[in-house]
Amino acid sequence: MRTPRFVLLVLFAALLSACAPPTEVTSGWHAKVEPKPHFQRLFVIALLSDDDARVAVEDALGKALSGQGVQAVLAHQKIGDVSGSDDLRARAEQAVKAAGADGVLVASFLKADVRADYVPGHLARGSDFGSSVGASYDTVYQPGYYVENQDYYMQSTLYRVGSDAAVWQAQSRLINPTSLKKAARGYAGDLADRLRKDGALGK
Repeated sequence: MRTPRFVLLVLFAALLSACAPPTEVTSGWHAKVEPKPHFQRLFVIALLSDDDARVAVEDALGKALSGQGVQAVLAHQKIGDVSGSDDLRARAEQAVKAAGADGVLVASFLKADVRADYVPGHLARGSDFGSSVGASYDTVYQPGYYVENQDYYMQSTLYRVGSDAAVWQAQSRLINPTSLKKAARGYAGDLADRLRKDGALGK
């Protein structure tokens, strides 16, 4: 029995969706950074008000950077809370120095956007089995509809230890994440890949 063409189209669309990257990343070096540094030990800090999200993002970045051969020191393991603290900068600088890091990677939340995506209608065939061996088929039109998706935007800034000027920066769009862990893992993995491609990580 041949599979209806519309079923193949739906399955193909689902396959493309499953293979789509979870994030989109744009990045670049600041123009005045010469020569470009190559970092080998990064202090990672996520400036997020939600503790669970902060820990998840820092842990995911630590794992992704380790996979690229870079040592990562995580802020939540060294300085604790980062929200509403007047001495955060002093504690962070002390922790960075103690860790022997050559760079600091700061992840921060930018915004969330809600978008409505249209799912087009299609023809569906349904069967009606009677008492006989045969079956009759009805063609039914399934109308199109809108689904609400939410995207999150993160900014990642890389500093050289001893300087307040950023040397590299990226913005990531997390496309309709289904869970915090998946969002953090997708963001961190793509960011670490971009850092490697841009030549920011140690040789």
